[in-house]
Amino acid sequence: MFRQSVVAAGLLWVGHALAGYHPGASDNIAIYWGQNSAGAVDATKSQKTLSEYCSNAAIDIIPIAFLSSFNPVELSLTNMEKDDNIGQEIISCQKMGKTILLSIGGSMFNAGPLSPQHGRSLADQVWNMFGPRGGGGSNRRPFGDAVVDGFDLDIEAPLQNMAPFATRLRKHIDKANASSGKTFYLSAAPQCPYPDQNNQDVLLGSNAVALDFVMVQFYNNPKCDIRVFGPTDGKSDPSQGGFNMAVWDQWARSSKNPNVKVFLGIPGGPSAVTPSEKASYKAPDKLVPIIAYSKSFSSFGGVMIWDMSQVWANQGFLDAITNDIKCPSGSPNINANAESNGSGHKGGSGSGSGKGNGNDNTRAKADITRQSSKASTRGRRTHQRDWKS
Repeated sequence: MFRQSVVAAGLLWVGHALAGYHPGASDNIAIYWGQNSAGAVDATKSQKTLSEYCSNAAIDIIPIAFLSSFNPVELSLTNMEKDDNIGQEIISCQKMGKTILLSIGGSMFNAGPLSPQHGRSLADQVWNMFGPRGGGGSNRRPFGDAVVDGFDLDIEAPLQNMAPFATRLRKHIDKANASSGKTFYLSAAPQCPYPDQNNQDVLLGSNAVALDFVMVQFYNNPKCDIRVFGPTDGKSDPSQGGFNMAVWDQWARSSKNPNVKVFLGIPGGPSAVTPSEKASYKAPDKLVPIIAYSKSFSSFGGVMIWDMSQVWANQGFLDAITNDIKCPSGSPNINANAESNGSGHKGGSGSGSGKGNGNDNTRAKADITRQSSKASTRGRRTHQRDWKS
């Protein structure tokens, strides 16, 4: 995984990287998987199976995108119609130390719960389907025996009753955290305009939910994203152009969970954003001062990248981000991908590609829905297929 010349430096952070999400750290890296945004533009750069990325020590968190519908509860992944083994791949990735979340939402998630009570009922259903076994209420397990490490809310429309849904999920998570040896998380991925109108009820007010971290999308938003990061001459405030990491830091310190972490969300390649928003993609050298500035805030938790297919198609991108965020000052550069990503779009070898229990695999394939409409890639929508139960 590492070149021999940088093994010593890598040991400074590899132990942490293998531990998945670290709440007390500012060097976490999260990369969304499931939507194949690079493959939608160039089929030779299509995303690979989940397990092929998990041997990469740079990645701490992988949100699976997306649970795209509540009526019925369905998963929409892209180009994974032949992968009936995702549950076993999740387990394999978790054994390699990755924190695996299920992201709920995306741009095609356009109908929330019908009422507060319906929201709570849906949260129970989602928890029983993807959380620990034994909760009762549902025998339908799209990932078989696999238990995700938590849930992410990527709500990109002004939907009603999401706060009661999230509050109920939080209740399940807190109860499980108190009674088991496993830690579960609840995160959100708001847009950078503050307050994000699509997540306002979850983030603010009397119905706000205690989140463990937020992965703010600092792209596709010309008034506050990374394109408007200010001068770096050491004399001016980098936020003067509108880049509002400081605003999100202030929200974090006064939020329902004052220890919530804020991630800098960035696109992993030029085609990760809509053509009209290409200015919100920055090459790694342009991200150096933005990451350094963001790390100056006490709430900063790391970097989120959209998405895995983009990162693997963008040679050297993850290496550079890893060096900027994980390596202590003065340490040698670390090629976090090395041979596993040397070509820019090759996945790691992984260890979760073997077949799991036949019954669970059959159930997973029946339950994971590939929608024939177009699903969110946070700016680019990609074609999907359906697996109907």
